[in-house]
Amino acid sequence: MSAEHFDTHKDDRLPVACDGRPVVLSTHGLTKDFKRLRAVDNLDISVCRGDVYGFLGPNGCGKTTTIRLIFGLIHPTAGHVEVLDHKVPEDRTQALRHLGGFVDDPMFYRNMTARRNLRLLAEMNGHVSEERISEVLEVVGLSERAKSKVGSYSHGMRQRLGIALALIHRPDVIVLDEPTSGLDPQGMKDVRELIRGLGEGGITVFLSSHLLHEVELVCNRAAILTRGHLIIEGPVTDLHPASTSVKVLTGDQSRAWEVISGLAAPGKTRRDEAYIVTESVEGLVPEMVRRLVADGVEVLAVIPAVEQGLEDMFLELTSAGEEGRGPRVASSGTGKESK
Repeated sequence: MSAEHFDTHKDDRLPVACDGRPVVLSTHGLTKDFKRLRAVDNLDISVCRGDVYGFLGPNGCGKTTTIRLIFGLIHPTAGHVEVLDHKVPEDRTQALRHLGGFVDDPMFYRNMTARRNLRLLAEMNGHVSEERISEVLEVVGLSERAKSKVGSYSHGMRQRLGIALALIHRPDVIVLDEPTSGLDPQGMKDVRELIRGLGEGGITVFLSSHLLHEVELVCNRAAILTRGHLIIEGPVTDLHPASTSVKVLTGDQSRAWEVISGLAAPGKTRRDEAYIVTESVEGLVPEMVRRLVADGVEVLAVIPAVEQGLEDMFLELTSAGEEGRGPRVASSGTGKESK
């Protein structure tokens, strides 16, 4: 798949981050209150040209509200969004010329073909050629079903058609809200490969997801959000637990728990599904393994935190964030958060 061609003549006027790449989408003190709920809390993030940027957090943490603010569908209580050099909501019309994407599931006319849907919906935002419609259908792998009615499409095919519509006017950034939600494993794989291919083709993607594995597979940078508040932002390869904890799996976890909790400091050992997790100090791991073996307990795995990946980082940081923050209370605003 070839890269999209964008007008980059304004890049020299944009803020720079990410190893010298310009920032094409950012939020600045972005806050949104709904009655007494603070859905987005003083959010500052930066998406750079060429990123596949993961916007990661559990359902209800404010991801979809943030996307609605990016598109200017709702107004912030404070702060603003910036798309290239256009502020939202002040300069929403110009900002939207640089954005494509969807909030929640993309919607189409089920009794029309994919090609006709793209033609009709794209024309609402400016002329589009039949050649361009064919190009985006090819990009998302739907060329052979272009003349089929969308009502006959699977959920995964409709998601890919939504991405085709997002691409059709060659935006600087496409924003995708949980694009693999509700898909079967094959559908998830297809959409992930499509998003990975977009990134490899130089397209900037803002990907909202609650799936940690998905972000690790397709994104180069990510932000972790909890309760509307940014915890950390950076390269996905750097998002690993900062603690020195280890995960331990043995053939007899009950006996292992007695041994490990007896060696570790009080309160520093916990269970995580099938594993025992303990805070490691100098000399603890070798002694722990020796004691387990001496007691006849088979040691199956000892996993350092640095190898645990984004899931453990997410759990560690969101747990710390929840403990350190009070209730999400706001003093004004109306409405209800969707995700």
